[in-house]
Amino acid sequence: MITNSIVINCPIDVVFGYAAQFERHPEWQDDLKAATIEAPPAVGVKGTETRQMGPRAHTYDWQVSAFDPPNRIGFETLSGPMRPTGTMTFTAEDGATRVDFQMELNPRGFMKIMAPLINRQVQRATDGHQAKFKQLLESGTS
Repeated sequence: MITNSIVINCPIDVVFGYAAQFERHPEWQDDLKAATIEAPPAVGVKGTETRQMGPRAHTYDWQVSAFDPPNRIGFETLSGPMRPTGTMTFTAEDGATRVDFQMELNPRGFMKIMAPLINRQVQRATDGHQAKFKQLLESGTS
């Protein structure tokens, strides 16, 4: 399981609002080259994302699996050799916001053999993504 917890010195509505703008996720996830969503976020709404993995970019379908403003966002990937599912949980803490991120990669086929290596790489990338998410929010550039 991939996990990350951070405290962002911004109100929960601001933090949740930025996270809920799926098309803006490439601003804080360097390997995410494009993200779309078909409608305003709600459970069952679908989208696509294009991620750079090594020398290639891959596009995957995903959907919102949880949407409870300003407390929780969940997603599940519907295509590809890994089908990540994950949640971001938001908790107000004295004017700041704690964000807890959890994700299961759910590798399929050959990717199961590579899972330990991939988990380590994805954990490092996730830690970087969350740090950039925090930096953008706290600097007011989000």
